[in-house]
Amino acid sequence: VTDLALPTFPDEQMLFGDAAPQATAERLRKLVGEVVVKNGEEPALIAANGTLQPVPAVHVAVPVDTTGAGDSFNGAYLAARLAGHAPTEAVLRAHRVAAAVVQVRGALAPFETLRAAFED
Repeated sequence: VTDLALPTFPDEQMLFGDAAPQATAERLRKLVGEVVVKNGEEPALIAANGTLQPVPAVHVAVPVDTTGAGDSFNGAYLAARLAGHAPTEAVLRAHRVAAAVVQVRGALAPFETLRAAFED
């Protein structure tokens, strides 16, 4: 099984009928110690240590291509947690990386752009 889940709310809503990201977080936190419910341009919701905490997304005026946004968020989140950052800081970094990815065509932004977004 797992200690961490990174679901996307629209998928959870379609598959399980969750009415809101909070419903997804509450359902999964019974099974998983740390849950981050992603929701596109809306805030991500962290369920960890007995609390629910929304973390605002980074606004991108005109996304070019959303391919890879979720995967880039997941990778940045995991990298930040493995580097010792708390869930909130990890989500902030992940949001910045995903925002950088949606500003280019295709799933990969230049490495230096991603590094700067992660470390900002």
